[in-house]
Amino acid sequence: MNNGADYLVVTHNNFTTQANRLCRLRDSLGLRVKMAEVSLVYQNFLTTRPRADRIKAFLHQVYNAWNPRPQYVLLVGDANRTDSTRDYLPSKLFPKFSYPYSYGGSFHASDNWYAELADSNYVPDIIIGRLPVSSAASADSVVSKIVRYETTPPSGQWLKTVLMDASVDRERYATDYDTAFFRVAGDSVIKVYESSGAPTDSLRRRTVRGMNQGVVFTLAVSHGAEVSWEGNTGRTLFSYLDIPSLTNANYSVCFGRG
Repeated sequence: MNNGADYLVVTHNNFTTQANRLCRLRDSLGLRVKMAEVSLVYQNFLTTRPRADRIKAFLHQVYNAWNPRPQYVLLVGDANRTDSTRDYLPSKLFPKFSYPYSYGGSFHASDNWYAELADSNYVPDIIIGRLPVSSAASADSVVSKIVRYETTPPSGQWLKTVLMDASVDRERYATDYDTAFFRVAGDSVIKVYESSGAPTDSLRRRTVRGMNQGVVFTLAVSHGAEVSWEGNTGRTLFSYLDIPSLTNANYSVCFGRG
């Protein structure tokens, strides 16, 4: 059987319905699409190795045998290193770096590892993404937003507006991003910089206010923790506790961390 795809979706079985809907959207855009339920991946790569290794073995096979080989791979399902019942699609865990992690952990997770298929040089050979959903309702919500965004293109100034958080020690990189990318594109940038000296609560409120105002994406050039974006002097720029305060519900907000 000849297999080939431009776009491959690997989904937890709980989210097959929603993944199918996304596959139909990608197919309508002219991409050759295939989907694999992770339970079948595990069955076809029966080893004593961890589940993440079996997913990687499947992607290796796809990369080496399919024609065309996928350019894009999407994982549908959240990862959780402490709760196996919510670890729908695991990330690869690696021992921590030499410096101590502030939350006391001993591992860090990586999806980039899944995309290293030609060799182990830390450079991805495919474009890997994930929908970190943990319920059918959240999967419905995320996929609906993607479909709406791509089939009914929005308009408004928010499409030319970026929110950028920056810690004191990384503000110079934020300035570089602004100069090299945003300013030349004519984008306006909402800046929430730790160097402003505002109290932690004020910084968090400014981040939330910027997101609710409407931005095409948010870039945090800062320190990351499991539950927040952190400054260099202990100030929190955004926390998972702030998520209920987000009221801009029509489209997904894309988060990135530099």
